Amino acid sequence: MDTKRFNQPEYKSQIQGARKYKREVHKPPEEPFKKLLYYLGLDTWQRKTIASLIFVFFVYCIYFAPFLKLNSIEISGTDQQAAVKIEENFNEYIQKYRAGIFPRKNIFFFGTRSFTEYLLENNYQVAKVIEIKRKPLHKVTVVIDQRTPEFVLEQGFNYYVLNSDSTIGSSISPEQLLSDFKAFKKVKDSAEESVNPGEKFLNEQKNDFLQYLNDNIEKKMSLPIESFEIPGRASDQLIVHLRKGFVAYFNSTTDSKVFLDRFYTLWIQLNPDQQNRLAYFDLRFEKNAYACFKGDKCANTNINLESN
Repeated sequence: MDTKRFNQPEYKSQIQGARKYKREVHKPPEEPFKKLLYYLGLDTWQRKTIASLIFVFFVYCIYFAPFLKLNSIEISGTDQQAAVKIEENFNEYIQKYRAGIFPRKNIFFFGTRSFTEYLLENNYQVAKVIEIKRKPLHKVTVVIDQRTPEFVLEQGFNYYVLNSDSTIGSSISPEQLLSDFKAFKKVKDSAEESVNPGEKFLNEQKNDFLQYLNDNIEKKMSLPIESFEIPGRASDQLIVHLRKGFVAYFNSTTDSKVFLDRFYTLWIQLNPDQQNRLAYFDLRFEKNAYACFKGDKCANTNINLESN
């Protein structure tokens, strides 16, 4: 082992210097604000300048940048009157602030779910918001399922507006029934259950089935519909009264398109005399369908509407 180096004065001086070395500790300032800046790493003027510029840029983007401000809405799925009201809702909404700080008119703080809730809460004509998208250049696009009066709900001697989404509307007077709502088809609740305006009469599946038959029976079969009947909201049965003088029974839990096709197939197989004598078609069953003619015993027998 070479010990000469340990005896050299320069080396001994280096060793002693290393033993006595103490790293200078920069103590944080005593003032609270300066201490905060120190712990944030903003203890030099260069860092403070950079942080200030970044802060100003973010404030500008959030509150003042014109290229981030929403100012128009494109609406589809509604008539002109409903679109005007939705545009008013939009203009009201973008004046609000998220968490009380961030403006909704800024494209980054415009909440699609929040605006959906706002529309459903403040616009009775909006049954469902199908889609909302934020677009560049200040625009929002929205696709709406508009709530419109579709049927007259008959409950004993009481009548109500039944909207396209099955929401029960206002009551209808006898005078209105013969004037404003004369062309509307009736949906009779033969169970005569208690209902209140504003609540849903049918769930979405049953309402979709009703709407499909209403839109397609006459179009596909040239058979005008007189009215519909439902033996209580809890029932899956839907009865269609045709102006031809017969009735068709459906199960609203089945596929509406498949069973309308089956109805059409059975109908065209009948000759004119049979069509005129038809009392009802029973299409409630998955694999079987039944026909009953006027004058037959079945025509005088009440159908069990809850059979499967």
